[in-house]
Amino acid sequence: MSGEHGPLRLATRRSAPRRYTSATLTGGVALAGICFSVAMVAELLGADVGDGAMTDVATVVHGLFALTPWAWATAGAYAIVITPVAGLLVTAAEYWRVDDRRTVLLAVAVLAVLTISAVVAILR
Repeated sequence: MSGEHGPLRLATRRSAPRRYTSATLTGGVALAGICFSVAMVAELLGADVGDGAMTDVATVVHGLFALTPWAWATAGAYAIVITPVAGLLVTAAEYWRVDDRRTVLLAVAVLAVLTISAVVAILR
């Protein structure tokens, strides 16, 4: 194709990357769903419910192997909390590769707000 001033060039624009962000968010939600499902099935089958503090990771891991509903529900909660953080990190990495610094800075800023919110909630 030729235009008035020479060959017509179509502008090529890189599309916004989202494959890995999508996979991260989908994987996190699927993992949480699996954890919550295992917790419900274990509860329905009459497994010992189990208990402990969510911050005691060793007890949670032990409970996962023992198939206690509490541990599996806790793992699901961990996945729900970690998924957006992981998604923001992956988004920043994807946009860094296509030189979209504004989106990278926005992802990092949102991550900083989440971090500050978590620290305030924990220290409160």
